[in-house]
Amino acid sequence: MATKSRARQVKRALRNADDIIHLFTGKRLKNIVGTGINIFGEELARKAAGVFTGPEEPELPLDSPYTILGIHPEAMDVVVKGAYRALAREYHPDTGTKPDTVKFQAATEAYNAILAERQLRKDQECAAKS
Repeated sequence: MATKSRARQVKRALRNADDIIHLFTGKRLKNIVGTGINIFGEELARKAAGVFTGPEEPELPLDSPYTILGIHPEAMDVVVKGAYRALAREYHPDTGTKPDTVKFQAATEAYNAILAERQLRKDQECAAKS
């Protein structure tokens, strides 16, 4: 049981690292590792394949706030904020590189929904501790 929990923690840390690298470079960790695998060989590819795939990956609906922002549900708050800001810079109606009011509004609603959900969860945890 402890091994499964530790594996879940490692997987969560890798996802967060992937999200942070994507925010800064625009490339996913899978692609960066894939390039290294091409250099170092197929044996490494087989070992690394298990890290990025797994049976516990939930399929999120297309209208999920996490899908709209392009992040996973266990993403850190910094990643959520960064993903929202990246979309806001791109789709803002006045200052965006590709102005699109509908996509900007969807990103804003998704961001607010995630923040509200996380705040509710924190409040419930605090109430349970009291």
